[in-house]
Amino acid sequence: MRVIIVGCGRVGSDLANTLSGERHEVVVIDKTPGSFSRLSREYTGRMLTGIGFDREILQKADIESADALAATTDSDNVNIVVAVTAKETFKVPHVVARIYNPQAAEIYRREGIPTVTPTLWAANTMKTMLVTASLSATATLGSGEVESVRLEVPKALAGRTVAELAKPGEIVVGALVRRGQALIPSAETKLELGDQLHITALVSALSKIEKLIAH
Repeated sequence: MRVIIVGCGRVGSDLANTLSGERHEVVVIDKTPGSFSRLSREYTGRMLTGIGFDREILQKADIESADALAATTDSDNVNIVVAVTAKETFKVPHVVARIYNPQAAEIYRREGIPTVTPTLWAANTMKTMLVTASLSATATLGSGEVESVRLEVPKALAGRTVAELAKPGEIVVGALVRRGQALIPSAETKLELGDQLHITALVSALSKIEKLIAH
């Protein structure tokens, strides 16, 4: 895969190092030459100094043949301009922008530009750790609105059915591991003490699971 990364800060450099290590063709663009020092010695891609939304710089990066572009600078405005230019002008198939402002990120997602929002992601993850301590987060989806969590069934839930835990549009029990054997439960499946549940839920709904456990 041919990937362009605009911004060689901590996120951009880590992404570039990882992709390069996986043998993807990577080009990193940054306005500050010193930023390239964050790249590892094993990095095998190209480095270009310039403004990430400058079309001449993007063309030097061979954006016409790029499979993907990530805008990871510390400026929301720059990242959006880069993402829109890549998506609409150069028709890059996969474009992702890092956006710090959650409200702005939501607007651009509606316009078809995938975004990663570190502030919202971190806040939601920390909230889960603080408020829903009995749940172990295994993955965060989108910008943190949905989480996959793991729960070992306590006494409070033993004997109840999956239907009593699941909430349409909010909480889905995707898998159950019982005595080392995994299965996809039905709504009528009764929970047993020690069952391990793998749940996908809205972050805003995790407190409902905690209430069931508490009661």
